[in-house]
Amino acid sequence: MVIGISGMIGCGKSTLSSELHDTYSNSLLLEEFSNDDVVFNTFLSWIYKKKPNIDIGFQTYIIESLSDSFKKAINLFNKKGFTMSKNHIFLDRFNLEHYIFAKVNLDKKDSKYFKAFDALFNCILNEEENPDLAIFLDIDFDTFKRRIFQRGRKSEIDNYDLNEAYFKELHSVYKDEFIKLVQRYNIPYKIIDCNNKTNDQVFDEAKNIIDNFDFSKSKRK
Repeated sequence: MVIGISGMIGCGKSTLSSELHDTYSNSLLLEEFSNDDVVFNTFLSWIYKKKPNIDIGFQTYIIESLSDSFKKAINLFNKKGFTMSKNHIFLDRFNLEHYIFAKVNLDKKDSKYFKAFDALFNCILNEEENPDLAIFLDIDFDTFKRRIFQRGRKSEIDNYDLNEAYFKELHSVYKDEFIKLVQRYNIPYKIIDCNNKTNDQVFDEAKNIIDNFDFSKSKRK
């Protein structure tokens, strides 16, 4: 099945999705972006440096890129002879979540910009790319701040003070907006409280959720 690992920046999505991919043999991992994605990294740097008028372009690029990567992953999945009933594709965040980023980033602009993004999003979103199960990693703001400094991504650390208010706003709405989206699109979801837990503890909880989840109602077979 397709399983999305979701949550705020710095919640541990990449770590968990990679560990799950390593644990479940004959699975695939679809990362949100590759480290050598020049377009993504340039946009991200511009976002954190508060370059103007790039929010719609950035989120649209990510959605289009993730959609293309998903199609390639499905083709590889089928080529390997995998089946949805026995094998998994793990998503390190999935397309719906970028609606949240756009909503926050465009909040202070004229409302026509978010209306335009909303129309574009609904036009290009492919619901077939939604996961059969989403696992949301919940962290408080202090945990978020500690983790992004621990991982040391230069664009985040160098521009942290400039973006702290943005990070706080994003964190304050992310969980509620995520729940609205998955309920709107009828995506089953589970929430793991990751505060004061090790990666191993979070992994154990996630694996237990997956191993005991009833995928029989999924449209994928």
